[in-house]
Amino acid sequence: MRNWRIYYLFLKQILYLVIKVNVFIAVFTFLSILLANLVNKPPKQETAELSVHLPLTVSTVPPPVVPVQTPIASSVPKPLNSQTSPPRPDWAIAKSLPNPSRQRGKDNLEITYNLKKPPSFRQSQDLQTIVNDIVQLTTVHNLPKEHLSITLIDANTGETAGYQQDIPRYPASVVKMFWMVILYSQIKSGIWTDEKDFAPYIAKMIQESDNEAASYILDQITGTHSEPVLSSQEFNIWKTQRQYVNRFFEKAGYKGINIAQKTFPVYYLNLPEPDGSEAQFLEDNPVRNWNKITTKQAARLLYEICYTKQAVSAKVSEKMCDWLKRDLNPEFWQNEPSYRDGFNPVSTFLGESLPHTQVKFYSKAGWASYARGEAAMVDNQKIGTKYILTILTQNSAYADDSDILPEISLLVYKRMTQRCSRSKSIKLVRKNYHLGVRVGCRVWNVGDNEELRISPLLYTLSPIPLPFSKAARSEDEKH
Repeated sequence: MRNWRIYYLFLKQILYLVIKVNVFIAVFTFLSILLANLVNKPPKQETAELSVHLPLTVSTVPPPVVPVQTPIASSVPKPLNSQTSPPRPDWAIAKSLPNPSRQRGKDNLEITYNLKKPPSFRQSQDLQTIVNDIVQLTTVHNLPKEHLSITLIDANTGETAGYQQDIPRYPASVVKMFWMVILYSQIKSGIWTDEKDFAPYIAKMIQESDNEAASYILDQITGTHSEPVLSSQEFNIWKTQRQYVNRFFEKAGYKGINIAQKTFPVYYLNLPEPDGSEAQFLEDNPVRNWNKITTKQAARLLYEICYTKQAVSAKVSEKMCDWLKRDLNPEFWQNEPSYRDGFNPVSTFLGESLPHTQVKFYSKAGWASYARGEAAMVDNQKIGTKYILTILTQNSAYADDSDILPEISLLVYKRMTQRCSRSKSIKLVRKNYHLGVRVGCRVWNVGDNEELRISPLLYTLSPIPLPFSKAARSEDEKH
């Protein structure tokens, strides 16, 4: 019995050891399998695991790209700011105005101004005398002439004169004329689906000089909009896109132009002054980086829009010139509701002093706390006087003087009409591919089967129709 008891205890101890070893082996095996699974987890699962722990600040929007001069294929991520349309002004939303949209595949198409070379003007001592008298008039008003720039062009003769006309100055709302040209260039190039979508915004930007409409148009043509402060990389992309408006004109000879800044305040964006990306754009030097153009550049553009009618195209130039046309009848501009409640483009500017019954007037004016300026074309069709006058000033003394521009305008108008009255020259001329004869300042078109007889007493042209021919028409009868 005692031996069996010994055997029993011995077997029991053996079984205990076997069970203990098996448990150890089982646990070791389980841990080995688990470790192997963790080490050899498939890449797909790893990606899913990592995406769960992405920080909230990481964006899933494709990174923006710098615009190029050819359309970007739809498979390539679009710039950050073209993912959504820019905010619209409250009045546009209230009126349910359409939201313009780009044609597919043309999100980042860059085009440039069609007229690559400036017109060839001749310097005129006669016109320079008029310009010098303008400068003298400002000194009578005790205004600093170093902050004044002038360009005067006789559109009939192609003569010009100026004063400090190559100095870049802040243009205030005159810049909106440049933005209009870029927009119409994009429309003509097929970038936008419907030109009519922009009509209400152009009307307010040009006719009322509305900053909110201008802000919206600038956002649309550049594919940007006013953002909070951006990171360095995002801001460089944003800045490149916004500066497209400069490249548009620089490649056509408008050297050193800067028209990439919005005009403030822009209240629908809660921007009484530059903030966020707009403030970054000034780079802590608002004097240097604000919009800057020269009077020569503004005069050239208006000349190409309303005189030669070659800006973008003849048809487009007609449209743009119509937007720039001002009604000089005091009964209109003194009582127009949009003028009374906002910016009046006639009162205190070049058109105020001109005879409204004799003159057709096209202009874009600008006014800020330290600037007053205007680019204008004056057309007296009865006499034949037609000239471009551009004035930019950059000093609060000019901004506060409500009489200086009307006085300058009247001075120039009298001198330019006298210039036409004195002129008795008779020249064969060519304008817009049409042959004509100029007597003094008036141009008469000559077509096929037409004869012109010149009156030696009046120095005017008297068209005498021959049998089976048409009477020649004067230029003012055409328009």
